[in-house]
Amino acid sequence: MSWPVTRGPAFHHYADTRSWLGIPNTLDVVSNVLFIVVALWMWRRAPQRGLARLACAGTAAIGIGSAIYHASPSDTTLALDWAPIATTLMWVFATVIEDRGGPGRAFAIGGAIAAIGSVAWWLATGGTHGGDMTAYVVVQGAGVALPLLVALLRRGRIPALQLGLALGFFGLARLASSYDRQLLDAIGVSGHTIKHLLAAFAAAIVLRAMRR
Repeated sequence: MSWPVTRGPAFHHYADTRSWLGIPNTLDVVSNVLFIVVALWMWRRAPQRGLARLACAGTAAIGIGSAIYHASPSDTTLALDWAPIATTLMWVFATVIEDRGGPGRAFAIGGAIAAIGSVAWWLATGGTHGGDMTAYVVVQGAGVALPLLVALLRRGRIPALQLGLALGFFGLARLASSYDRQLLDAIGVSGHTIKHLLAAFAAAIVLRAMRR
C-alpha cells in the first residue's frame, strides 16, 4: 500500500447493479439489513448501561449508512458509510479496554472524535478526487486489530477467542469484496454483498462476546 492512501471515482463502481422493486443496487443495499437485525437482537441482551450499548447502536448505524451509500453511491454518502464503521470499531476497542480495567469511556470519546475526523479529513481533502484516506485506514486497522491484542495481553471477561473468530470473519469479508465481479459471475451474488453478510456475522460474534 502506498502512502498517502487515495481512491479514485471508480471506487463507487460495484459489480452488482441489478435493481429490483425499485431499489437500486438491490442486494448491496438489502444485505445491510443484517447489521440492523444483529444490533437489535444484541441490544436487548446487552448490559442496560455501558459501552456495549454504544457498540450495538453503532452496528445499526453501519447498516443504515451502508444502505444509504449503496442506494446512491457518492463521496458524501460514502462518508455516511465509513463514519459509523470507524466509530463503532473504536467503541468496541473502548469496551475491551474498560473490561480490562482501563479508561474505556474516555477512549470511547477520543476514538469517536478520531474516527469521524478521519472521514471528514478524507472528504475535505477531495474524497475520491485525491482525498487522503490514510487516517481512516489507520483508525479502521487499529479498531480491527487492537481489541484482540489487548484481550490477549490482559485477562478480562470478554473472551479473546471470540474476538479472534470475529477478526477471521472480517478477513473473509475483505477477501470476498476483492472478488466482487468474480463471485457475481460464478454464483450470482457479488463479493461485496457477501462482504456485508460476513461482516455482520463478525459483528454478531463481537457483540455477543461483549454481553459478558
